[in-house]
Amino acid sequence: MKRHIQFIVLLSLMLPLASCGNNPEKPREDITIIYTNDIHGYIDNATKDDSGETKDGLRFSKVAGYVEALEKQGKNVLLVDAGDQVQGSVYGAMDKGETMISIMNDSGYDLATPGNHDFDFGMAGFNGFVERANFPYISCNFQSILENKLVLEPYKIFDIGGAKVGFVGISTPETITTSTPPYFQNDKGEFIYTFLGQDDPKKLYASVQNAIDSIKDKVDYVIALGHLGVGVDTEKKGISSLNVIANTSGLSAFIDGHSHTTVEQRMVKTKDQKECLLTQTGCYLKAFGEMTISKKGAFSSKLIEDSDAVNEAVQEKERALISRIQKEMGQAVANVDHKLYITNPDKPAQRLIRARETNLADLCSDCMYWYLNDQKELDCDIALINGGGIRAEIESGEATYNNIQSVHPFGNQVCLVKTKGINIKNAIEMGVSVIGEWDQKKDGPAENGGFLHIAGMQYEIDAAIPSSVKIDDNGMFVSVDGAYRVKNLKVYDKATQSYVDFDEEKEYLVGGINYLLKNSGNGLSMFRDSENVLDYIGADYVVLAEYMKAFQNGHVNNANAPMKAHQNYLYDYENPMGSNRITFLNLNENI
Repeated sequence: MKRHIQFIVLLSLMLPLASCGNNPEKPREDITIIYTNDIHGYIDNATKDDSGETKDGLRFSKVAGYVEALEKQGKNVLLVDAGDQVQGSVYGAMDKGETMISIMNDSGYDLATPGNHDFDFGMAGFNGFVERANFPYISCNFQSILENKLVLEPYKIFDIGGAKVGFVGISTPETITTSTPPYFQNDKGEFIYTFLGQDDPKKLYASVQNAIDSIKDKVDYVIALGHLGVGVDTEKKGISSLNVIANTSGLSAFIDGHSHTTVEQRMVKTKDQKECLLTQTGCYLKAFGEMTISKKGAFSSKLIEDSDAVNEAVQEKERALISRIQKEMGQAVANVDHKLYITNPDKPAQRLIRARETNLADLCSDCMYWYLNDQKELDCDIALINGGGIRAEIESGEATYNNIQSVHPFGNQVCLVKTKGINIKNAIEMGVSVIGEWDQKKDGPAENGGFLHIAGMQYEIDAAIPSSVKIDDNGMFVSVDGAYRVKNLKVYDKATQSYVDFDEEKEYLVGGINYLLKNSGNGLSMFRDSENVLDYIGADYVVLAEYMKAFQNGHVNNANAPMKAHQNYLYDYENPMGSNRITFLNLNENI
């Protein structure tokens, strides 16, 4: 899809203020901005019509078709994305995002800002996105430490509808810890990239304000295209979109991403008490946004969950990719007798996996524990997985490789390390830092992607004790400076088939994904110097598939569980809330 929009080339075509806005020779028209965020490679959305027949759900082809339909009506349209476009499903992982970027090109995207997961294929992978994309990536706070300059252009200006619209790109300062830290380091383990705001939110505000100030006299409107998100944890750190709006001046709107929050339209005061429209579409292309700037300069937005218009060329490419993957990944692995959850079964919109135990979380940690012990005979004591690494539920019924890879879409490798008990305790403590807090915007418990689910272990969390975890400027663990919230840790002893007291000084064999145990993902630097026992044992989703195949009669339920060979081991795959391995004290929440 080709659109005829004049771009202002930054730093080379700096037009004087007199050319911006209110040009009598070029009257203002309404401007429409179509936006997406956190698609994560979900291109196979499907819905059922009134007759129960399955049909295509919202996909890139429908977004592109919607844009084309608007253009045929003579409207002035831009199509932009606020990050995490390709990684998160098998469709992005299968060729490291190459086909996804091609589909975005065909859909006619004009602009994007990078999300944290757009770095999951390493810097080389992200640079490949930038090279292949027919649209620019922008970020005002992604910086090369060695060169002391920004990696990408901080903003982009469009001349459209008789006005000039400037976009400022913003990346979450959590990118390094929520992607893979070594991707931002040199061979010596020294960080050579940073995202301003990691160590001090004021640096984030300054980088955004500098970008705004650089273009405010050359444009009529400034819009942030950010991957920051909202939520208790990011707001406490001062790095949410709300924090940025409140601490900067000059933004008319903020198109947000990262937290997977649905915000159709919210007005937020800027530093100079002006109104800024904040919006975010949720995630997984469940909706896209339509922002309108009226000819008089009024901003409004709405979210759209489906469209009848379709770009047939994009649809053909989508269907070819889906067909290929379904052929390769559509083979049945097992039958799931009880749905495996990441959400609250009574409130499906309430994601729990980053704050509470669930049956799927137990299954995902158990699969590594079982694989390392019963298949590889490596005497693993404990296995752990972060809630942020468990991305999709598994419905009851037939489960395929495709379903299972959607749970673990990032291709992390299972590994085994030897480490002291205190490191394990500190890792768990870091993950429970926001337990006990309630996120009003999400109507659910505050989330932390580093919340750890465990196999071969049980523990309590005392929410009455304030978190005293200290991190460094790069978001890496430093220390626990006060009382621990984590209490009464116990480890399953395979010899006595009972849970025994945890020993902080003892060395344990810990299984997990290399993202956490080798690469300090989620800031878990306490494992950095642990002894490597075995790495690259197998991809996480493959290990999960092997575990599910090991259930007797091919049915995933308690009676058939491989873990029943370990007497008194805690598991309950039929209870959405798991087996009570993680219990809470002094928790004043009503979920």
